[in-house]
Amino acid sequence: MLRRPTRRIGVANVPRLWIAAVVAGAVAGAIVAAVIVAFADSAGSTDSAEIERIVRNVLEAEADETIEPDAVVAEVLGRVDPPLNERVIAAYARVAPSIVLISAEGGEETRDDGITYQSLSLATGIVLDTQGNILTAAHVVEGMERIEVVLADGERIAASVISSDAPFSDVAVLRAELGPLRPAPFGSARALATGETVLALGNILLGEEIAMTLGVVSQPNTEFPRERYIQDDLIQTDAALNYGNSGGALVNLNGEVVGLTTVIARQTQEGDFVDGVGFAIRIDPVLEVARAIAADGYYPRPTFGVVNERLLTPAAAAQLGLSVSEGSFLLEIKRSGVFARAGIRPGDVIRELDAVTINEDTPYINALAQLRPGVEVRVLIHRDGREFDLQLAPELRLP
Repeated sequence: MLRRPTRRIGVANVPRLWIAAVVAGAVAGAIVAAVIVAFADSAGSTDSAEIERIVRNVLEAEADETIEPDAVVAEVLGRVDPPLNERVIAAYARVAPSIVLISAEGGEETRDDGITYQSLSLATGIVLDTQGNILTAAHVVEGMERIEVVLADGERIAASVISSDAPFSDVAVLRAELGPLRPAPFGSARALATGETVLALGNILLGEEIAMTLGVVSQPNTEFPRERYIQDDLIQTDAALNYGNSGGALVNLNGEVVGLTTVIARQTQEGDFVDGVGFAIRIDPVLEVARAIAADGYYPRPTFGVVNERLLTPAAAAQLGLSVSEGSFLLEIKRSGVFARAGIRPGDVIRELDAVTINEDTPYINALAQLRPGVEVRVLIHRDGREFDLQLAPELRLP
């Protein structure tokens, strides 16, 4: 359950310190925020009565069906240059009712040493529409058999995965058989600028509360290497992201979701440790994928029937005794897929797709994502020191 607040809103006069902590709770179906804020001299000052007025008005609007709560938030956001703390509080109050907590369980598995274990996952979701569709990160629900979401009013309900866009992106959509839910106010990441203040809303470690952290946009449009592909369309932020935050919301000061939190960077590709580097996928491409999944059950992607592949490195190529050091080494393919029907088999190396060389700058998944189902392209294959040039058309990938 989301915990009910027991503390009043207050402001501590702590100079040169800026801390914002927000805890969400539920009272009779209304989202309630207990906020403790201490702002630096340079951030502008707002007394406790004013902060209490802002949040209390939002909460009263949530409880009174005759008042539109967004209008209360708009009253703050629409002012000319309101203090930053007021904008943060109002932005949080606008989005928090559309954030859900997710807990998931996988089936029992047995390790090589005979020990049985069960995969567990904590994550966050964003209400996509009034039909019970919930947006989250694909990696947190992959392979999970039982999924439960906790709504803003504390109600726990079962959910199921409609589909995910993995491995092309970290986007998945769940469906909870309950409605109507309150959709999040979605914005656009196109106008985001470096240095812009953003909020990150997500599940905390115990999986029972929503936490908010505050930071800035470090880079509004960047990329980050994942296991099998390079994820682009990313917003880098220094807002603290932790375990359980995946699938949560990155929010601008207008109270609009501009990103789907997805990954925390712990170290560089060279192995150096880093801190304060988190990423969210820009909401514009996320919504395109998510709304297609909600409507049709899938987002149209091409496939040659590859189940598993790995990017070659010079070291791996030397161990395998290959004469090429770049490409995608096929580990497993579907027997009924395009590649299998064309005579391609595990152990072959995909060197090029549609004249695009497969290497660390363009992994196989990134090159594949540029193709259209049903349209023939040139596929260059390496096998036993020889290369084969084929014309093949990828099929439409279905869930």
